[in-house]
Amino acid sequence: MGGNGAGYTYYVDDSGIPQDGLALYSWIGVPDEAAVAVEQQWLDFRADLQQDISVPVEYELHAHLFISGRGRPGGLNPTKHARRRAAQWALDVIADLPGVSIGCVYAWEHWPRVPRETAFTGLLRTIDQSLAEQGARGHVIIDGDGTDRMYGDRHFDLDPPHIPEEPTALPAHESHWLQMADLVAYTACHAIARRPNREFMWGWYSRHLPKAEGPIQA
Repeated sequence: MGGNGAGYTYYVDDSGIPQDGLALYSWIGVPDEAAVAVEQQWLDFRADLQQDISVPVEYELHAHLFISGRGRPGGLNPTKHARRRAAQWALDVIADLPGVSIGCVYAWEHWPRVPRETAFTGLLRTIDQSLAEQGARGHVIIDGDGTDRMYGDRHFDLDPPHIPEEPTALPAHESHWLQMADLVAYTACHAIARRPNREFMWGWYSRHLPKAEGPIQA
């Protein structure tokens, strides 16, 4: 936890449908001074979830696997109905976290354009503008192992004044915040793509995250 001295930390994860040219990044932004207390509210939810459908607090909630019915949290296999109910409950908890900002930036482009780069650059611009309006600085933590140089390269090219350091990579299984961002990203993806096999999710982003920004097209 922490923002390297920044006023805000933004936890970022990606989603998309590469074969369709759709890429997006979602963020969960939290004031550093409030992060511990706010995260405790999420941990309280995870404890309730464990009691409700036996999903252990330490189990990584990976949205596209969990919602699709894959994986056996705690050795058990909750029904698809229980998983979907849990995901919507999680979104409601995220929406109610005090002082937290939520949003999504996407790009829908086709070869030879690279929508990931466009979407991530748009995300940096959006966050930097928000920080400028608040007179604050921020730091971005993104799901990953540090091998994808695109994030550092786009940060270097854009040089956002209110995000002075390049993004830090952190595996999602080590961060509840990144797992929250993953759920937001997956939800936003299906609000945009509107694939028939995910019709049940089309309205989740607007319904469960009413204060979220976007989805914003880069």
